[in-house]
Amino acid sequence: MRWVKLTLHFPSFFSYRIPDYSSQYALTVPLPSPSAIKLALVATAIRATGKVDEGKRVFYAVRDADIRITPPKQIAVNSFLIKRLKKKKNELGFENTFGVREYVFFSEDMSIFVGCEDLEDSLIKYFKMLRYLGSGDSIVYVKSLEVAEEPPESAIKAITGKEFVKVIPEESYLVYPVKDISKKAKFEQVNPHSGKSGKNVFERKYYLIKSKVKKGKNWKILNLGRNVKMV
Repeated sequence: MRWVKLTLHFPSFFSYRIPDYSSQYALTVPLPSPSAIKLALVATAIRATGKVDEGKRVFYAVRDADIRITPPKQIAVNSFLIKRLKKKKNELGFENTFGVREYVFFSEDMSIFVGCEDLEDSLIKYFKMLRYLGSGDSIVYVKSLEVAEEPPESAIKAITGKEFVKVIPEESYLVYPVKDISKKAKFEQVNPHSGKSGKNVFERKYYLIKSKVKKGKNWKILNLGRNVKMV
């Protein structure tokens, strides 16, 4: 397997809604999910070349990729009450309502490791062009990119439900559900213009994060440190 290491800087806030939570109560996962990283690369390839076929090529190249994350030492999560427009039921127009949305601020840069069996040099260039991860306003830029050895043991990996059952009794973790792309998924299922069903595209996985947590009324700080073993 060939690994690429990206050092990412988020100049502002990051937000990625926990899977299956409503848009009105948009609590966030504190780190980008595997599917968010992979689909951002696909979107980047299409945007850079103007060719959907290039996005398709990148999709199959990274669909089964192994994603690992070395997080910052501290992650701050802020919860905001926001005004929003909600589509009216059974009639045209929108109505004013309120919702909750969480945003994440990282204390320092983040490293992401992407491992693929066949990672061609022609695909690596798209990693450098990443402009966002998670929601569209989660701006990011790649400070450095390098071909790397295997990621450190402390790097976080999304695990399956079966792995979760085996690991969780051993220690106390913060548990965040995330999505990864199924190994059976087809490009047409993630292409919104194909008309194909997106059913069974994603696989539920989990981030297990060992962290000390400090909380306030509408904020919390995760203190991860560098000596904490991740899963």
